[in-house]
Amino acid sequence: MNRERSDKRHRKIAGLLKYFRLIMAIFYFVMGVSILFLPLFANISLSTRYALGLMLLGYGIFRFYRQIKSNDEEAN
Repeated sequence: MNRERSDKRHRKIAGLLKYFRLIMAIFYFVMGVSILFLPLFANISLSTRYALGLMLLGYGIFRFYRQIKSNDEEAN
């Protein structure tokens, strides 16, 4: 009985973490695009904006790719 509850709780937490990772990937992507294109960050030098924006954009894409890859592996 206790083992069943533990497994159920583990699956529930794993499901929540999946959505959290996806939200964080989208967050990094949006922050990268925001830093690159929004005038809100105009007071930062252009080279710094490009470097930081591209790093965040790339990291968001990387995290999204890893999440998709992880979902594919779980399905198999």
